Amino acid sequence: MVIEDKSIFLSNSELDVTFLTESKKSNLCPGSWKKYSQRIFQWVLPSFLQSQLSSTSPKPLKLHETSYLDGLRGIASFIVFMGHYTEENIGWFSEPYGLFEDGAASSPFQLPFIRVLYSSRPMVHIFFVISGLVLAFKPLTYIHSQQFLAFENCLSSSVFRRAIRLFLPSFIALILSGLAVGSGISDRRYTNFDGSFLYHFRNVFHVCWKLMGASWAIDVLDNGHPEYNPALWSIPVEFSQSLLLYITILGLSRCTTKVRIGLHSIILWYCFRSGHLFTVEFLAGSLIAELILAQGRSSNKLSDGPVLATFSGAQAEDQSMSKSRRCNIKQNMIHIFWIMNIVCGLFISSWTNEHFAEVWGISFLSRNTPEPYDIRNSAKVWFCLGAIQIVIACTQISWLKNILNMSIPQYLGNISFPLYLTHNLCLTTLEPRIIPILDKVIGKTSFWGRHLFWIAGLLIYFPVIIIISDLFWRMVDIPSVKFAHWLESKSTVKKTS
Repeated sequence: MVIEDKSIFLSNSELDVTFLTESKKSNLCPGSWKKYSQRIFQWVLPSFLQSQLSSTSPKPLKLHETSYLDGLRGIASFIVFMGHYTEENIGWFSEPYGLFEDGAASSPFQLPFIRVLYSSRPMVHIFFVISGLVLAFKPLTYIHSQQFLAFENCLSSSVFRRAIRLFLPSFIALILSGLAVGSGISDRRYTNFDGSFLYHFRNVFHVCWKLMGASWAIDVLDNGHPEYNPALWSIPVEFSQSLLLYITILGLSRCTTKVRIGLHSIILWYCFRSGHLFTVEFLAGSLIAELILAQGRSSNKLSDGPVLATFSGAQAEDQSMSKSRRCNIKQNMIHIFWIMNIVCGLFISSWTNEHFAEVWGISFLSRNTPEPYDIRNSAKVWFCLGAIQIVIACTQISWLKNILNMSIPQYLGNISFPLYLTHNLCLTTLEPRIIPILDKVIGKTSFWGRHLFWIAGLLIYFPVIIIISDLFWRMVDIPSVKFAHWLESKSTVKKTS
């Protein structure tokens, strides 16, 4: 999904010009190299620190109608990092609370709801529902307003840019991971071969080719993970399901709203009963977009409608108070309903990686997984349903929107894709060097040792990962978006007068 350039600092081209200017001055002024080094240091800093150190006042945060979904995506991406970090370093935290403790008491972090902080597997399903919602929102807006020419242009542009948007940053991240393995910078936990640098240099391009080809396996729930960076398994799913979603929206674009939603729901139900869970998540996101647009249209009708005075005096006042009470009760019940959806979604997201058959509640859900899904994919079915519950509740609860629109979730939303792409590279580079030190100094044999080890690792890894993600965002992600727009502008037919 396209993230526009929201940077408030120098672009890469402007920075290069500045560097050239500074280097020319260095022949005349001995202190210019100091300034040059300071500029490099400032450039490496994350963008939010650059804005704080800048002499100019930072631009205010620009929010759009679905900005809160960017915040939700950012938090989900952060949780993916937390999950991979925790599983690799403190494997006990992945076990159910009170079981398989191995010489130390269970952590409160292992309790339901709290363990969502590092439950990475459900987050990818939240990504898919958000993608379906955001990708469908603008085309559906044009359909609702019957601007079919704008709808056609929007859909054509989205399809043209989608592969570039997803695969170009992914390929660069994958190549960096392969080169890091080949040069010995990163360990080889995600590849089965101990080949030379030249081998990994060649092999990583083969992995990129296989990654793109995996887009055709649109109905495979266990399609494996690519070498070097297993998190990239979701990229071909994003691509193939995006195109399926666009086809569905295009095919139903001329239908009335009721017919379109009805047919859309039938397709979703068929996909669920046929085992196409990823398609269900994208289509569910599109249906949530329909709900948001329908609510916006109904609220406009209420605000524009005439107010008729049918009663007068005390009778009118009593009627108004009675209606207000009924309305408040109804709103409170609806609010409780959406909160319960959040609670259910978070409980499902507390699903343990292993031994879930021994966990209260989770074992019941696993036993009652609907057909045609088997026990191996039972978690994914419930992750799908839980993700839909969480996303739709976030669209309906105003205070949740306000939280997700705050600066930290919005910043995480900006770097969510780079964070998702680069965190494994950072972990495989840092952990072989840091873990032996933490093992020697702290250890993981006791209750407090495990917690101190976990916190110390986070304090070391997280700042580095944020810096790398922010750099990747500025140097790769934003330029990829701009390149896709530029290529589209150069490739499309120009209107003739």
